[in-house]
Amino acid sequence: MRKILWGLAPVMALTACYSGGEGTGSSAEMNIPEVAEGEISAGTLKDITQQLSSDEFEGRAPGTAGEEKTLALLTEKFAAAGLEPGNGDSWFQDVPLVGITATRSSPLTVTGEGIDLSFESGKDYVATSYQEQTSVNVENSDVVFVGYGINAPERGWNDYEGVDVEGKTVIILVNDPDYETEGLEGDFGGRAMTYYGRWTYKYEEAARQGAAAALIVHDEFPAAYGWNVVESSWTGEQFYPQTENGGSDQTKANGWIQKDVASQILSAGGQNLEELMTSAKEKGFKAIDLGVKASLDMDNSISKTMSKNVVGILPGAKNPDEYVLYTAHWDHLGRCKPAPDGDDICNGAVDNATGTAALVALAEAHKKAGAPDRSIVFLAVTAEESGLLGSKYYADNPIYPLSQTVGGVNMDAFQMAGPAKDVMVVGGGKSELDQYLNAALKEVGRTATPEPTPEKGYYYRSDHFSFAKQGVPMLYVDGGEDLVEGGVEAGAAVAKDYTENRYHGPKDEFDPDWNWDGVLADVQLFYRLGRMLAMSDSWPNWVEGDEFKAKRDESRSAE
Repeated sequence: MRKILWGLAPVMALTACYSGGEGTGSSAEMNIPEVAEGEISAGTLKDITQQLSSDEFEGRAPGTAGEEKTLALLTEKFAAAGLEPGNGDSWFQDVPLVGITATRSSPLTVTGEGIDLSFESGKDYVATSYQEQTSVNVENSDVVFVGYGINAPERGWNDYEGVDVEGKTVIILVNDPDYETEGLEGDFGGRAMTYYGRWTYKYEEAARQGAAAALIVHDEFPAAYGWNVVESSWTGEQFYPQTENGGSDQTKANGWIQKDVASQILSAGGQNLEELMTSAKEKGFKAIDLGVKASLDMDNSISKTMSKNVVGILPGAKNPDEYVLYTAHWDHLGRCKPAPDGDDICNGAVDNATGTAALVALAEAHKKAGAPDRSIVFLAVTAEESGLLGSKYYADNPIYPLSQTVGGVNMDAFQMAGPAKDVMVVGGGKSELDQYLNAALKEVGRTATPEPTPEKGYYYRSDHFSFAKQGVPMLYVDGGEDLVEGGVEAGAAVAKDYTENRYHGPKDEFDPDWNWDGVLADVQLFYRLGRMLAMSDSWPNWVEGDEFKAKRDESRSAE
C-alpha cells in the first residue's frame, strides 16, 4: 500500500505535523530510560531480504506456495532468534481471506444519445469486484459525478446529499477537497489527507449509498503514484476478508479510470472535468447526473484461503502482561503485469522483504540484550497489499489485549539510499510517542523532518493504521532523504528512481550491491524506540484532539 516515496517535493513549514522539540504536542511527560545500542546483524537483514525476494518465493502472495515458504522461513528465524510462539503454542494467527481473480474483463462502455465510448481494461481503466460472484455485470447504469464522494456529517459535508445513486455508477475524485492548500487549515485538515481522502473510504461510502460501481479518477499528484502502480496493483488475484454475506453489501465493481477517460465521460455528459474539480472543493457541491450510462462485466474465479499472521514474543521479566509491538507485512503482489523482459514476479525486495527481515534482526538484538521489563511482540502480517487485511484482523481479534499494548513501531520498505542525517516522521505530533522518538534521535545524532507531502495521507497507508484506529499509539518513521553523501538531491533521486522503475513492479528485486548502512541505522533507531518503551512504565496516549484518543481512553479506562 504505502510507500513513503518522497520525490522532489519541498518540505513545507508544516509545524503542526511535526516539530522536533521535546514532548511535542504531549500532555504528560514520559518516563524514558536510557538504553544501550543494540546488536543489529547486517547479515540477517541481507540474507532474509534476499531469500524472501527470490523468485523461489514467487512474490509472496497470500494463499500461494510463496506464503508457505515465507511462513516456514519466518518461524525458523523467529525460533532461532530466541522468541517464543506468540499464539499459545503456535506461531500463527489464522486470517480468513477470499481471493477474487478477474479471468475476463470487458471494456468499460459509456453510451447515450449520440454517445458511444469504449475504454480498454488495464490501459484505460481497472476494476475488480468485492462480491464473491463468478460473473459480475453492470449494465446500462446511470453515471453520476459525486465530487470527492465524502459523507462527513461532523464536518457538514455530504457529496451525496439530494441524489439517489442506488444501482448507479459513481465517478469520484481522489484525495480530500482541500489537498492543494498550503497549510493545515481547512474542512479536511488542509494539505494533510484524512481517511476521507483514501480510496478505501470512497468505495466503502459508495457501497453504503447503494452504488453499483465506483470509479475513482486517477490523478497522479493527489493519488501519489502513477497509473503503472494502479494497473499492477489492481490486476491479478485480489484479496478481501471473508464475510458471512460474501460481499453482497458491496458495490459490484470498484476501480480507477485514467484522468483523460474521466474527462471524456464528463464531456459526453456536457460537463468539464477541470471545472468540476474546482467546484467539488467547495462545501455544498451538488452531485451531477451525467445523463449517460455505463456498462462493464467480468468473469471471476473465487478461492477461499486461510492466510496467516506470524507472531513471536519475547516475554517481559517485570511486566509480562504489558506489550510493545513491532509490525511489518510479509506479503507482496505475487505475479503481476510483466516487465518488458517478460518477468512477471513482483518480488517485493524493498517492499517489504526489508521490513520483514528487520523484524528478525530486532528479535535477535532484543534477545541478546536480555529480557526487557515489558513483553515485546513481533508481528509479521499478511495481506497488507490488499488493504491492511492482516493487521486489521489482528487489531479486531487481538491475541494480546490492545488495552495492554503500550504502543509500537511499524516498518514498511527500507530504502537503499545509504545513511541519512534525518528521518521522515509521518503523522508526527499525534501522540506522546514523539517523546520517545526525540530521545532516540538524540542518542543516535539524527534529526526529524516532517513529511513533505501530507496531502498523500501516508499515515493511513500501512499497518500501523489498523492499530491506531483501535487506539494503540503507533509510530511510522521512514528513512531520511538528507543523505550523508549527496544531501537531499541524492536522496530524492533514489526515491524517484524507485517510484518510477520498481515500486509495485517486477523490478523491485534484491541487489547484491546495495548499501545497507542507512538501513542498519534505521533499524538501530527502531531498536532504541522499542527498548525504551519496553523498559518504561509510562503509558503514552494520543494528544488532545487527536482522532484516535477517544478510543485509547475508552480501552484504558476499562483496565
